[in-house]
Amino acid sequence: MLGYDASLVPDGGSAVIAKTTALSRSYGKDAAGHLFHIVALKQAGLFEYPEEDTGDEAPSSSEPSRQNSTADFATLEEENVAGAQWKGRGKKKKKKRSGDDDLYGLLGLQNERWTATAEQIKAAYKKSALLHHPDKMGVAMTDDEDAKKAIEDKFKRVQEAYETLSDPTKRREYDSTDDFDDSLPTEVATADFYKVFGVAFRRNARWSTNQPVPELGDETTPLDKVDAFYNFWYGFKSWREFPHPDEEDIEQAESREHRRWIDRINSKLREKGKKEEFRRVRDFVEYAYRQDPRIVRRKEEERAEREARKAEKEAERQRQIDEEKRKQEEAAAKAAADEAAAAEARKQRQVEKKQTQKERARLRRLCGVSAAGGEAAEGLPPGHVNADEVETLCSKLGLQGLKQLCDQLAAADLAGDEKVAALDASLEAVGEARQQEAAQRVASAQQVAASLKEQASKEKQQLKSQLSEWSEEEVRMLRRALDRFPAGTGKRWEVVQAYVRTRTVDEILDMVKHGLKAGKFAAANAETFVVAKKRQANLANHAEADLRECAFTDVQVNLKGDAARQLEPSAAAAAAPATPVPAAATNGSAAAAGGEEWSEAQVVELVKALKVVTKDVDDRWKHVAELVPGKSKADCFKKFKAMKEAHRSGKKA
Repeated sequence: MLGYDASLVPDGGSAVIAKTTALSRSYGKDAAGHLFHIVALKQAGLFEYPEEDTGDEAPSSSEPSRQNSTADFATLEEENVAGAQWKGRGKKKKKKRSGDDDLYGLLGLQNERWTATAEQIKAAYKKSALLHHPDKMGVAMTDDEDAKKAIEDKFKRVQEAYETLSDPTKRREYDSTDDFDDSLPTEVATADFYKVFGVAFRRNARWSTNQPVPELGDETTPLDKVDAFYNFWYGFKSWREFPHPDEEDIEQAESREHRRWIDRINSKLREKGKKEEFRRVRDFVEYAYRQDPRIVRRKEEERAEREARKAEKEAERQRQIDEEKRKQEEAAAKAAADEAAAAEARKQRQVEKKQTQKERARLRRLCGVSAAGGEAAEGLPPGHVNADEVETLCSKLGLQGLKQLCDQLAAADLAGDEKVAALDASLEAVGEARQQEAAQRVASAQQVAASLKEQASKEKQQLKSQLSEWSEEEVRMLRRALDRFPAGTGKRWEVVQAYVRTRTVDEILDMVKHGLKAGKFAAANAETFVVAKKRQANLANHAEADLRECAFTDVQVNLKGDAARQLEPSAAAAAAPATPVPAAATNGSAAAAGGEEWSEAQVVELVKALKVVTKDVDDRWKHVAELVPGKSKADCFKKFKAMKEAHRSGKKA
């Protein structure tokens, strides 16, 4: 930081070069060296350059040039940085106050100034008071009135200086008006950032209300401390005051209200200076934040990370597009393969159908039955081969069964009776296969019904245990909530749950449905209606229309007179056996009910299955069909619809 000139080294001497330190507080120690004090003053913003009246006048030969002056040897390191730009450095400095007006100078603290502690100020005042006391200056021994007045004025100024500097409020205002270098760096090379901005931050840290002030640090400072440093300066609070020349003296106030009024007026006058100071510090912090190599490097890393994430996201999106395209291609290929397989299956079914038709025609030809199914072939006595049995075999046997039967009949050259026996054996085999299939279906349906019944029993037991956990108080609260919030209330069950508070909505619904409505929980202290015996006769109905003798019911009644003779035809009709229903009518009703004729046992099994397999069971009709032997899912559903319609029409009639 200090200038070095090799020509100044004396003959036989050695050059000693050292770097001055930053301004710091030290107790019990004095700063050494005139140059150190100048550097400290510049760091504290208290040093002033020599002023020039006009920019055109050249320095006189009697005055040393700026390069050879003592101040030039103490130029700060921040000023020696090449290429650094400053804000406010070209402004003309205020003239430094004279020694009589310098309060710190009156106490002998012109070097310490704002860094002086209260103990130092008190000790300096005692020393200056003893030094400048009129008795010590020999006022009584001189007859010069001007000298006496000068000595007394000097002593009074020392006392006034102590009164100002010993009062924290007055001293803060005085320190705020003391000379300070407000210039700030705006742009600097990256290599010189810490050198220039670090000194500028330390110089402005004196105004901070919160102490200690964090340091700018260097390249190795962790980022969390860097963020804490800038957070501190972005929230910087300054104690610096900006007195206005038009302010009024608050000590001249006549009353408390007058003092408050003066204080408000002075605050408004100082507000402009505080705003400018806030703007100056904020701009300075912004300049530093934008040029801080650590912040710049972090922003670049974050930008690179964002770009990497963006590229990764784009790659993922492209991968998803490719994957979707691949899936679509695979789906299209699978659909094409399925379509080809379906076409091949349809083709194979057509081939099998044609072969089946051929085998059926072959069977009819071997059995001597025409396609119409009514007559035997020539050369065979009629009645040997039943055409209905042949048609039954044609409809029940598959391709392989027909082929085996035809091969058997063609190879053996059987007679008519033998052919009939072979056909009967085939019919028996088909019937046995169908019975085994039906038995298997019934067994599986019974297993499903047993599992459903077991599951229903478990759910019932679980529900019963849950209902048993309800206390009488909870049941009472639930009854009261149901009475208070009847059906139709908005969000009724949520409101009821909020009223009960000890149960969930599902538990409340189970209790209402399976407990209260089922009558498993009788109301406590319920009033029962008992009719007195003397009033029971009033409730008896003696109307003639309601008597049992006049009512047409399905029970047997002993009638007398004309009523018995009138009912004789109907009774006879009821007692007469039911006439057989023609086959055509039976087949028609069966077709309407479900496509095939339903036996009484099948109807009973259907009713039982409907009771076992409830509506909430998935694929209900499949399980119902498994419980009804010989009937399919569609047959059961159609029969149920027919029974339902018959029941409704009977009710209407």
